[in-house]
Amino acid sequence: MKKITLLLTIMLVGFTSHAQFDWSTSPLDNGWIQYAGSNGEGAEQSWTWVDDGANSFMYITWEASGTSGQQCEDWLVSPLLEITNTTSGLTFGVQDQYPDFNYSSNLSVQVSTTDQNSGFSEVASFSEVDISPSAILSADLSTYEGSSIYIAFVWSNDDGDRLYLYDLALVNMNATAPVPATTPNPEDGATVDLTMDSDMNGDDVIDATDQKYTFTWSPGSTGDAPVAYAFNFGATADMTSVNTTTTANDGFSIYGMTTETTYYWQVVPENAGGSAVNCPVWSFTTSANILSVKDIQLSAIVLSPNPVKDVVTINSPEGFDSVEVYNQLGQLVLKSSEDLMNNNRLDLSALNPGMYLIKINADNKSKTVKIIKE
Repeated sequence: MKKITLLLTIMLVGFTSHAQFDWSTSPLDNGWIQYAGSNGEGAEQSWTWVDDGANSFMYITWEASGTSGQQCEDWLVSPLLEITNTTSGLTFGVQDQYPDFNYSSNLSVQVSTTDQNSGFSEVASFSEVDISPSAILSADLSTYEGSSIYIAFVWSNDDGDRLYLYDLALVNMNATAPVPATTPNPEDGATVDLTMDSDMNGDDVIDATDQKYTFTWSPGSTGDAPVAYAFNFGATADMTSVNTTTTANDGFSIYGMTTETTYYWQVVPENAGGSAVNCPVWSFTTSANILSVKDIQLSAIVLSPNPVKDVVTINSPEGFDSVEVYNQLGQLVLKSSEDLMNNNRLDLSALNPGMYLIKINADNKSKTVKIIKE
């Protein structure tokens, strides 16, 4: 879940997985390898996988070179991947742990058609300035259409910074720009209640900086799919308070908003073909009400994707007890519990296409979400 504290800091982004790069288990157990560079520097640290239950990502920590003028190199290399005219680009998210300091670190994306240890050529390079504080980056792989390749991420530094890597996807470099996003939450002109998170700042005080709202939206139903979204937000129509990019269209939270205030926000879908045009600016007003910490468990639950073909993921920050699925006649057609689900994934493949109501039960409360089964 992406968290932003308004006018304070950008927190660690929330990560999504893509079909080509499923990091719900360690990629190092599924064909990826990691090693230090050929100069012998960089052996002290290694690429490490983390899954905290909500986020899955790889990170590499700084290390000092033992030789003057040498950089430590840490390589993370994919298994063999087929590149076609619809998977001719690479996108990925990065985050710099200490964006206020520039250690002149560098991230290189390299490709080999030989093997995981040799024959690499650089296709893109990013300085620490390109990365900080976080960014969605891309590399053009169209030269390799019709080939199978190994992709390497090479982090070079000398006592530098820690890098987080997430949200890898192969995308269509031949795509046309996407259309504007739809179904904004909050709706344009709505009045909303903020929620109060429990000591988000870790300062042992629950105050106004812990007040939040979680935004969602849907990609347009026509045109080529977006791979990222520019998110703009502010208390004035020029929306200068928050300008960032995310790959997820749900679970995007902004902290530190005040009650009885009008805010403006905009989502601009992006892909290799460019950015959507004529994207609307939405507005909403916060009410005087603040939902309690206990209510957050339900108010922050998000189901994705929606519409869904087979498996829907229930994104819940605090967990839930059970899930019930009802058809349009109000008949219970499926029931499960969190313990029986795999990574909060509910399999709906046995259901016929149509509209369903999914009821999530938690702590003697419930939330019902309408979902479309394709």
